[in-house]
Amino acid sequence: MRRLGALAALCGALLCGNVRESCAQESVPPGAADDRASRPSGREPADSGFRISERGRPTLQLPFGEIQVRGRLAGTVQSPTHDRGTTLPDPGWQTRRLQIEGTLFKRLDFEVSREFGEALEPERDLFANLRVTRALEVRAGQFKMPFGRDALTGGANLDFVYRSLAGRLLAPGRDLGVMAHGRVAGRRVLYQAGYFQKDGDNARTAQTRGGTDAFAGRLVVTPLAASGGALAGLQFGAALVTSQLDDQLGLRGRTVFGEGVFFDRVFVNGQRLRRGLEAAWALGPVSLTGEHMTVSDQRTGMGAADGDLPDVTATGWYVAGTWVLTGESKDGRVDPEHSLFGDGYGALELTARLERLAFGVEADPAGLVSSPLIITPAANADRVFTLGVSWYLNRYLKITGNAVFESVTDPERSPAPQGGGFPTAVVQFQFVL
Repeated sequence: MRRLGALAALCGALLCGNVRESCAQESVPPGAADDRASRPSGREPADSGFRISERGRPTLQLPFGEIQVRGRLAGTVQSPTHDRGTTLPDPGWQTRRLQIEGTLFKRLDFEVSREFGEALEPERDLFANLRVTRALEVRAGQFKMPFGRDALTGGANLDFVYRSLAGRLLAPGRDLGVMAHGRVAGRRVLYQAGYFQKDGDNARTAQTRGGTDAFAGRLVVTPLAASGGALAGLQFGAALVTSQLDDQLGLRGRTVFGEGVFFDRVFVNGQRLRRGLEAAWALGPVSLTGEHMTVSDQRTGMGAADGDLPDVTATGWYVAGTWVLTGESKDGRVDPEHSLFGDGYGALELTARLERLAFGVEADPAGLVSSPLIITPAANADRVFTLGVSWYLNRYLKITGNAVFESVTDPERSPAPQGGGFPTAVVQFQFVL
């Protein structure tokens, strides 16, 4: 109830505040949950009532805006894995999400989404976004904190069955907060800055509640956007999130499919600092992306005689590339020019990603006396190479197959203790409305 009350207060502040005349075009951050073309336009046609939008979504047209119903349904079939100890293909649901979004009075956007089958935190996004001026928007509610390009990309637009390890385990995820964002310098610079009650749902489990009082900021620059050349789509970005930990269990290193733990949680206390760098480029049917993230958790007063212990650190990176063989432009989700159910065979895309996630403890400073009661796991890392192919049957249906080759540095703390890598195959069937 406290969470809902805070959300209502934040949304009410957006609705009741005096604002200047705004631009009718929404400023959508790169890597946002949905591409700009997929959101309600906010235009006001002469006739109100129920209709089906150009993209096939149920839409309620109002005299002062419109409301759309969206959804995503995805299931996977996974080969027998060391993670789960299975001997037969393992089918299961990946996501069952219903989403309602809309635009009112040309300046106020809102979104409400729920994940069915999720017991711990079924509520996903629940926010309002107000366009104050061309360069300033304010968002309040529960939404993704501005950190990590892969983490901010919507599930419908992902190139692989699963996000990168860094995007899932190091990026904070969603939380309740308020954020100012917009584009300046001729829309070449995107900024996002906000305060959040906690430090994201990716750090929370039944055993730990993660950090509190998070401040987050992200800056993305498209320096050659106006050039119109091959490098017009080149982007660089940086992000920072700081939060406070109060004798909480820290982050945990898990393998791709989530069942193997290669670095267990340890108690941390003090500041948690997330730092991220990102780069992306797209030209026609080809795209390249990469990120580097670092998370450091302090252990203040946890040593002998209340001394400080070395920080626990996690570092993750990935580089990924995609190529749409059928020639469609790569701009979020591929929209086939020739649908399988029309005059063609859909669109075909090849993908590849190399990534690494490592956990460890900073070297002991000179003279530090650690407490014998504090046990910290030895450093460990997981290296993953993923090859994939995606078949877009039409704008709604996609089948993705990934071959995942995974190797943990310390075999004794991996799903394959005999040593060496452990390959896994997974196929995803996805419907997006």
